[in-house]
Amino acid sequence: MLIFSAPLKEFEQKFIDAGALVYAISYEKGAVDFYRRLRQVFKDNNVTLAHIIFFDYFSPVTWIVRAAGVKHIIYEMQNSGMFRATSWKKLLLRARTRIMTAPMTRVIAISEFVKEQLVKAGVAKEKIIVRYLGIDTERFTPDASSKEEWTSKFNLPPGQIIASTVSYLRPFKNPDILVEAFRELKTRNVPVRLFVAGGGEMLPDLKELSQKLDVEDYIHWLGNVSDPKSLLQASDMFLLVSTGEAFGLVLAEAMACGVPIVGTRSGSLPEVVEEGKTGLLVPARNFEELATAIQALSTDTTLRRSMAAQALERVKNHFTVQDAVTKTINIYERLRVEESR
Repeated sequence: MLIFSAPLKEFEQKFIDAGALVYAISYEKGAVDFYRRLRQVFKDNNVTLAHIIFFDYFSPVTWIVRAAGVKHIIYEMQNSGMFRATSWKKLLLRARTRIMTAPMTRVIAISEFVKEQLVKAGVAKEKIIVRYLGIDTERFTPDASSKEEWTSKFNLPPGQIIASTVSYLRPFKNPDILVEAFRELKTRNVPVRLFVAGGGEMLPDLKELSQKLDVEDYIHWLGNVSDPKSLLQASDMFLLVSTGEAFGLVLAEAMACGVPIVGTRSGSLPEVVEEGKTGLLVPARNFEELATAIQALSTDTTLRRSMAAQALERVKNHFTVQDAVTKTINIYERLRVEESR
């Protein structure tokens, strides 16, 4: 059974057709109402295990689920960010974490990096299991025709390299560093264009920065793109320069489209991207080294093709939906076995 604050209509029927029971119970209506409705649903369906995917583990949701009668609670941490607290703040945050995560039987971290941050924050190490996210490798596949379509659509000159990034434009994504890097690439006369798919509070300032640095002809701001698959398929490389990325699902999606990565040596990126094989990694917030890595891929067709092939293989071996499903079910099964002992 699946419980959402408000299930998306485009997915709800798919869940129902697959045999799931779908409920809409919004936490925004208040903790008491949330508890009462959860308790009734759990009672009606004899629920003994809950898998919670909720971005804030400091919320009382896990305690409410325990109070509603569920014995085993799995919490899945998907938040990006880095634990930076020191001194007394660190002690207070760790104490708060221990209290708020006490009802959790297991905690799923979507990368080793996330596990490390959880341990620093005070989550018991023995509770944490690392299980990567997975993507639909039947949907995200290479398509050479997409490059021709985007080249024609934007009237790009022959031999132009297409670099792309897809993300919500917020500070930890460091999109300003991309603009700085493309100013450097323009001075080096590297034939590469950047397509940015994504909105966010930084977009107006980024457009202004691109004007200030005179790189408007090198960067295309696309805004929110509902389905960026064709952009990924058209790309010669994909860029992600976040600091403290939890996983970066779009990295795996790009790799499944046969696209090498240029990213930062930060967060989970070194886990997803095999440096030197499926992409190039540089220090965070270093636009000069980022520009050099982009230039290296832009001017080496053989390297791009080699990395593209290895990126496809890496996704198939580590980041598929089926692999994620299998490992999640194994976690459920281990809890069932432990309970029966």
